[in-house]
Amino acid sequence: MASLSAVLLQRSSSRAREYLQLQRAAGGTVALHLERLLQRWWCCCCSGGGRFGARKAHGMAASREGDNRNGVVTGGVEDAYGEDRATEDQPVTPWAVCVASGHSLLRDPRHNKGLSFTEKERDAHYLRGLLPPVVLSQDLQEKRLLQNVRQFEVPLQRYMALMDLQERNERLFYKLLIDNVEELLPVVYTPTVGEACQKYGSIFRRPQGLYISLKEKGRILEVLRNWPEKSIQVIVVTDGERILGLGDLGCQGMGIPVGKLALYTALGGVRPSACLPITIDVGTTNEDLLKDEFYIGLKQRRATGQEYYELLDEFMTAVRQNYGQKVLVQFEDFANHNAFTLLEKYRANHLVFNDDIQGTAAVVLAGLIAALKSVGGTLADHKFLFFGAGEAGTGIAELVALEISRQGKVSVEEARQKIWLVDSKGLVVASRNEILQPFKKRYAHEHEPVKDLLDAVKAIRPTALIGSAGVGRSFTKEVIETMSSINERPIILALSNPTSQSECTAEEAYTWSQGRAIFGSGSPFDPVKYNDKLFVPAQANNAYIFPGFGLGVVISGAVRVTDDMVLAAAEGLADQVTPEHIDKGLIYPPFSIIRKISANISARVAAKAYDLGLASQLPRPKDLVKYAESCMYTPVYRSYR
Repeated sequence: MASLSAVLLQRSSSRAREYLQLQRAAGGTVALHLERLLQRWWCCCCSGGGRFGARKAHGMAASREGDNRNGVVTGGVEDAYGEDRATEDQPVTPWAVCVASGHSLLRDPRHNKGLSFTEKERDAHYLRGLLPPVVLSQDLQEKRLLQNVRQFEVPLQRYMALMDLQERNERLFYKLLIDNVEELLPVVYTPTVGEACQKYGSIFRRPQGLYISLKEKGRILEVLRNWPEKSIQVIVVTDGERILGLGDLGCQGMGIPVGKLALYTALGGVRPSACLPITIDVGTTNEDLLKDEFYIGLKQRRATGQEYYELLDEFMTAVRQNYGQKVLVQFEDFANHNAFTLLEKYRANHLVFNDDIQGTAAVVLAGLIAALKSVGGTLADHKFLFFGAGEAGTGIAELVALEISRQGKVSVEEARQKIWLVDSKGLVVASRNEILQPFKKRYAHEHEPVKDLLDAVKAIRPTALIGSAGVGRSFTKEVIETMSSINERPIILALSNPTSQSECTAEEAYTWSQGRAIFGSGSPFDPVKYNDKLFVPAQANNAYIFPGFGLGVVISGAVRVTDDMVLAAAEGLADQVTPEHIDKGLIYPPFSIIRKISANISARVAAKAYDLGLASQLPRPKDLVKYAESCMYTPVYRSYR
C-alpha cells in the first residue's frame, strides 16, 4: 500500500488524499476494502487497457520527466538498466506499477499470466470468474501453444500466431521463443519476416512500434515522447528502402525492427520494455504499394537528398534529447547509398550500429576465423573474393582487412590487397576508379578487367567465395567446381536472404564440391546427405552477433561503438566454435546455446569498451560474463501479492 500511496501523493490528487485519510483511519477488513477501492479508482484514472493503455499508466506512476528509472521497485539490486530487479521468487504487487486489476490485468501483456494465475492471485486482483477454474503451469501453457503453432502449415500463419501471443502474454512469448529458438527463429525473423513485411498492410492488427513520417517533421521529439516507455536502451530503426532482398517496402518494413528487437530480448536478454522499434516513412518507390488500397504508409514517392537527411538529423537529435547518449540506435535495412553515409555521419557523436554492415561483417569474420581451424593458416595467408559490393559485402571486407592488419601488424591498405570484389559490372579494378563509389575504390586493385564471376574466380584463385549480392543461384556448378579445383577445402558462404535469393543451396555446394566445401548461408538449409555422410549447413545469421553486442553495450554503458568492439564480438563468437564443431563441418556453434554465446560476446564487447575508456557503468565488474548473465531478462512468471 505504501508504494501506491507514494504514487498518489506525487500526483497531488485531492481525491487520492481523501482515500488515504480513510485508509489510515480504518483497520482490518475496512482497510482492505478501501485498499481495493483505491486500486480500482487508480486503474480507472490511468489504464486505457491493452499494451499502450497499461504501459502508459505504468509510465505515469513510475516515471517523471527527467527520471530515467522505469522498473518494479521491490527491493532487488540495481542493474545496468538503472532499475531495481526483484528476484524471480520475490512477490510483486502489479498495481504498484499501475497494472489494472481484473479484466485490464488480463489485457496487459507484461503482467498477464492467463491460466497460470493462482487461486490467491485471482481473489486478490478480481480475476475470479474471468478465467476458467483450471490453473496451468507456464510450462504446460508453453507446451500447448507450441502444439498450436505447429498445426499451422503456412509460415506466415505461424508468424501471426506468435505476434498475437507477444501482444497478449509477453513472458510466455519469450519463454516459448527461448526454449524453441532453433525451430521458431525462422518464423519470427528470416525468412518468414520477409513475407510478413510484403503483406504487412493486409495483416496489420495493432501498432507494434513507433511510426515517424514526413508529416511529423519538426515534431519528432513530441512523437518520441508519445511512446509509453521512458527508459529505452536499444532502438532499431529502418526507412524500409531495402528490406532483406525484397527491395523498397516503405512503411511495411516495420516487421524488421519488431523482429530484431524480439531477438534482442530472446537471444541477448535485453528487457522488452527497453526496446523501441521505429520506422521512418519518407515514401516509397514501390509502385505496387503506391497503388495498394491497403498500404499503411505515405502514398508518395520516396524523399531524397536534403529533405531526407534533414528528417534523419532531427530524428537523431530528438533521440539523444529524449533518451540520452547511451541509447543504442541500430540502423536496419537502409539502402546502400544511405547506409554508409548515415553510419559515417553519426558514429563519431552518437551510439550507432549498422547490423547490415557491422553485424554481418562480424558474423562472417567469425565464420572465416573458425573455418581456418580446418583449412589452416591465418587470414593473411589467404585471398577472399566477394560477390556483391554493397553495404554487406564491403562491410565484411573492411572488417576482414582490419583483422588481417591487427593479426599481421601491417597497414590496413596492405591488408586490403588480400580482398577482391565483384559487382554488377565485374571485377572491381583500378581502371574503373572514375565511376566507382567511394567505398569500392579502396578495393580497386591493379588487374585487367574481368566481366563475370567465373572468370574472376579463375583469375584471383581465392580460398573463400562470399556472396552478398542478393542474386539467386549465382554460384553455379562451374563456379563451385572451379573453387574446388583450387582448394582442398573451399570456403563457400552464400549469405543473401531470403532463401530464394541465396547464391546456392547447401545441397548444391556439397554436391558440386564432392563434399569438400565448408559451407555457410544467410538463410537456413536442411542437413544434406552426400556419400553416406551427413552435412549440417552453418547459418551465418546476424542473430549470433547483434543481441550479445547490444547487451554488451548496455551493461557497460558504452557511449560509442568502435571497430575494435565489433572485432571483439567476432572473435568472441569464433572462440565458441570447438574442435568437435569443426569435425562436423560447422563454423558456428549450435544455436541451442545462443544465450550462453550472447553472454560471452557481450562480455568481450563490454571489456573492450572499458579498455577504450568508453564505458560509463562503473565500477567495472570483476567477472563480465557472470555480470552479463545476471543482467539478462528471464521470462519466468512472477508471483503477485
